This record gives sequence, C-alpha cells and structure tokens, in this order.
Amino acid sequence: MATFEKAPSPEQQVRLITWYIPRSTSTVLSKCLGSVEDTKVFLGMFGNAMQHDAEKTEDGAVNVSEIGQRLNAFFEVTDVSGIDASQFTYQRIKEQLEEAHPEKRFIFAKDIAFAITGHPEFIPRGYRHLFLIRHPLKVFVSIKKVLMQIVKDVSPEELRIDELPPNFLPKGFGYKETFELFEHIKKEIDPEAMIVDSDDLLQDPKGILSAVLKDIGLPFDEKMLHWESGDAVNKDWVIPREVLQADTKVNFYKKALDSTCFQKPNALPDRASISPDILRVVDASMPYYEKMYSQRLSP
Repeated sequence: MATFEKAPSPEQQVRLITWYIPRSTSTVLSKCLGSVEDTKVFLGMFGNAMQHDAEKTEDGAVNVSEIGQRLNAFFEVTDVSGIDASQFTYQRIKEQLEEAHPEKRFIFAKDIAFAITGHPEFIPRGYRHLFLIRHPLKVFVSIKKVLMQIVKDVSPEELRIDELPPNFLPKGFGYKETFELFEHIKKEIDPEAMIVDSDDLLQDPKGILSAVLKDIGLPFDEKMLHWESGDAVNKDWVIPREVLQADTKVNFYKKALDSTCFQKPNALPDRASISPDILRVVDASMPYYEKMYSQRLSP
C-alpha cells in the first residue's frame, strides 16, 4: 500500500473530484486511489441525489413507461448497508464533501458528471477537478448490456437506449452535459481542470497517474498500480445504499472490485454489430467526446 511520509495537515490536504462518463473505469480508478493511506473516498453521492430529485423526473412520459418503472424500482433500497437516501440532498452532499476531515491527507470523490446538471451551486469548494471520458461506442454498448441484466425479460429491440428515463440518461446522453460541466468548471472554478480518456489510463496508467498526481500536488508511488482484489478497500468508502444494492443484484462493479491492476483497453466494437438505438446516441455524442478528447491529458 502506498504511504505518505508524514501525517497530514490541513495545509497539505489535497482534494480531487472525478466527474465521469458512465462505464469509463471510474471504479477501478477509485480502487487505485482509494488504496492509498490517509485517503477518504466518496462514491456516487450526487448520482444518488439525482435519483431522488424531482426536477430530474418531471418528464413523466418516459419515466412512467414499464421499462422506466422497472429501472427506478431496481434502485429501491431493501436490505443493504450503506448511507440512507435521506442524507443525499444536494446541499447535504456539498456540506459532507467540504468538511475538514483533518485526519486525511487526500480526499477523493467520484461522481457521474450529468448528476450535477442544473445544480452548479452545489459543486463543492476546495477541489481540483478531473474528467474521465471514454469512447461512446464502448460506453453505450456497456450501458445497454448492464440494463439488459436489470430488465431481463425485455428484448434488446424493446429497450431502446435513446428512450431511457432522464435520471438514467439525460437528453444530451451524458456527453453534452459532461462537456458543458467541463467548460463551466474550467471557466469559473478550476482553470487547470484535466480530462483523461479511460483508454489512455488503461494503456499507460503510470504515465497518466504520474501526471495527474503531480498536477494536484501528490507524490506518485509504483505501489499505486496494484491493489488487493475484492471489496475490502471500499469498506471505508462513503457509498449510497442504492449503489451497493445495484452491485449485489447484478454485480454492477464485480469486474472492477475483482481487479488488481489496470487492464489493457479493448478494441472498439464494430459499428456493423451495433443496434440502431446505440448508434443514434453514439453519433449524437461523438462531437462532444471529440471536443473533450482533443483537450485530454496526453499519455
């Protein structure tokens, strides 16, 4: 396990929040950075608040559909440990993220980027910002695969990814919202905000992590590139109960939690094998992905 040379002080504390595109290896990154001593991890806080936010579900035409009801019901808490949903208001999350945590040297949070759309006033103060992106073909193929595990008796043709409830996939399909958040943070909050493409991270984790940590003022240690398999490291993470429940039901994070290091990226899927609904959201998302990709941290 990586260690720091001396006990943390408030002056030395570093804070980083990663805004991610779904299915972009953000949990693997969390395992990597969460294994460092004197680190506190917050996972999916705003994403959970989004699920309970009425403003995100006012477009009832989609959410009252059968598939929408099944997806929403999937995240209803039953008997899982974790933090109760009543704590996940945007204001309360902001307060939690801004707390001192004086015993910690590094505060790391990761959240789905479009969860903060419409709520920029709740972006926590005192953090550096990292955006984790991934090619839309890989993202949406993976998303649909997971969703098919949730609504098992629905055919792939019936589950059209471009018609999901907005609290699962917003009108800009996540990429537009992520790009707009990046521009806002770059202009108003953190001029040095970084973008990392997940394939670059998987291909050259040492190079990417070294650059990120140098930028935020933390030392890189080779030991960060390997961690223990299993969920032991995330026992101390601050995680919504809904997130834990999703994992227990369909092994949402099994591959990431079972990992011990960064694996090389897979090739892009062949467009000829992709369903029309996925291609529609891919093509709508590519312009925003390309704008972010052009500004990414190079390996």
